Amino acid sequence: MTGLEVRPVRPADRERVEEMVAAVWDGHDYIPQVFDEWVGDPGAWFQAGELGGEVAGIQRLRPIAPRIVWYEGLRVAPEQRRRGVARAMLEAAVAQARGLGFAEIRLATANPDAISLFRSAGFELLVAPRLWRGRRLEGDEPARMPSPADAGRLFAYLQEDPALESYGGVFAHGEWALDADAELLGRLAGEGALRVTAGGRALAAVREGWGGERLWAYFVSGSGAALHDLLLALRFEADSAGLTAVNLWAPDGHPGEDEFAATGYDSEAEPFRLSYFGLRISN
Repeated sequence: MTGLEVRPVRPADRERVEEMVAAVWDGHDYIPQVFDEWVGDPGAWFQAGELGGEVAGIQRLRPIAPRIVWYEGLRVAPEQRRRGVARAMLEAAVAQARGLGFAEIRLATANPDAISLFRSAGFELLVAPRLWRGRRLEGDEPARMPSPADAGRLFAYLQEDPALESYGGVFAHGEWALDADAELLGRLAGEGALRVTAGGRALAAVREGWGGERLWAYFVSGSGAALHDLLLALRFEADSAGLTAVNLWAPDGHPGEDEFAATGYDSEAEPFRLSYFGLRISN
């Protein structure tokens, strides 16, 4: 696209950006809440695409691993849509990531138009988990949190579990997507972000959900009684933490789907899916 200048977002751009995103998600876009943080973050690249002296779009690149960068926050002003702004900004981001030495760009979206854009640009689907909601449940104790020292054993169990393949071998967190390995499990255990039952034969990776009202379980593995106990324990944890529900994210064909339903999780109450994509840009 001719005439598009991509530059860093400035604090003075806030009013224009808020105007651009006012109707996104029925007025509940997260961009205004993270704007100041993103502008001030020296470890990422928050960019504006400017046309004729006015901001027409925004986007952000953020490293999530030594050679993987996360792409997020793509927004285009309503009056500039369908004019090639999003594609031009994405192409600029890909070129910048390649120039910085990254090997892959990853992202997540639920927007059908964005999915079409990313597919047309060569991005390949990593995993597309759908939402299963389980209301909080008063009862027993939450599941055990393993220690980082358990990571090797947990990964050994995980490698034998068909759930890992259903997720494409990826832990898709919502704000990053990384390949599963013992190092990642150790990091998550150190952050208190793993839950296990039966000595680790059922495992969930958890975080606070967007909005702070629900517990997210963005990766779940295990089977039988171990998985059953883990799924109930997550609902107990939501209750003890004063949260409304558990958002469990699992791809179609996950081997635990029957157990999800048996322990009170519903995938029809709030039909929703997040699609995670990756683009290799160098070897």
